[in-house]
Amino acid sequence: MNIPTRRLLALVGAGLAFSLAACTTSTGAGSDGSASAAASDYKLPAAAQTVLDEAMKAPTWTPPKTSPKAAKGKFVVSIPCAEAAVGCARPGDAFLRAAKALGWRTQLIDPAGDPKKTQAALKQALQLGANGVWMPGGTVEAVGTDLLQQMRKAGVAMFTLGGRSQSLGPSAWSGIMNNDYGLSSPALAAYVAKDSGGKAKVLMVNDSEFPDVANGVKVFESKLGEYCPSCKISQRLDFSITDISTTLPSRVKAILQAHPDINYIYAPYDFAATQMSTALAQAGLAGKVKMVGADGNPQNIQAIKDGTQTVSYARPSELMGWVVADQMNRLFNGQPTINDAAGFQTEDYPTQLLDKSNLPTDVAKPWDAGIDYQSDFKKLWGVG
Repeated sequence: MNIPTRRLLALVGAGLAFSLAACTTSTGAGSDGSASAAASDYKLPAAAQTVLDEAMKAPTWTPPKTSPKAAKGKFVVSIPCAEAAVGCARPGDAFLRAAKALGWRTQLIDPAGDPKKTQAALKQALQLGANGVWMPGGTVEAVGTDLLQQMRKAGVAMFTLGGRSQSLGPSAWSGIMNNDYGLSSPALAAYVAKDSGGKAKVLMVNDSEFPDVANGVKVFESKLGEYCPSCKISQRLDFSITDISTTLPSRVKAILQAHPDINYIYAPYDFAATQMSTALAQAGLAGKVKMVGADGNPQNIQAIKDGTQTVSYARPSELMGWVVADQMNRLFNGQPTINDAAGFQTEDYPTQLLDKSNLPTDVAKPWDAGIDYQSDFKKLWGVG
């Protein structure tokens, strides 16, 4: 499998749980966290090096060969997990731009990370007569099957940013764009193992309200143990998206002060990494405790250049929004979406693991692998 190529999705929604488990767990042999091999003798396994090399290569992307012309007179709505959350806003806003290029009427409804407001937003979209809804973020379970059935009965084309960790599949939606963080975790684990020389002591941060995010944590821990038996998960922290700009930085700071042996932080997604970098700066640990994350938001790519984040597994979130518009347009034209065997939409998008060695020239620009996908889609749709 070509690791830089990924399937459609990542879900980010909202909940109100915050728990901190101050337990120490080894990911390698020896429950006391003792190294199974001398760190000075550590060498990244060949399989892990292959994963790392593939992830850091410059990616490629091939647009669909054919697509129907733009459907006429459609009205579509974007309901992100929270417009303030960059990982949700990027694909949501891009979808609205793509929809306007298609000539559709658009509307943004922001639930601001509240599951009840998300349900209300979907009901509002239904009442307004939306033909299509794009929901970049928010768990399937939080929406409720009754509402989903109402949307489908009304003929609404509905897509969400999620993945294979969701308990409800394509039968409940028109399409789920696969963005499982478990896909990026092996490369991040390989990077941490090699970068630390087998000496990583990780603060594992999780937002367990999102199945795809939680799966990324699970896979990272498993792969770190496989690639680096002498590495360990030193502490764990679970938070909710509504805590990111409030209590999360102070909680992280407290853990780092209480456990000075921690030298890496696993951020479940880059929006959280941006906020946690504040905690590193306040604790005087910027550049000393290394942060790894995923999404490749402009703020995080800048942070890698500045040295306040070490690495990010970048995804072209804007491209995802345009892909959703293309998939929705297929449905509006009575054509099937492009699916894989599991039923997930598969207009592949490029990904790349970024550190200081391979940053794009313009770090302020949303990462898109240098692909002119907008022109590709406009040509397919016959709108430009």
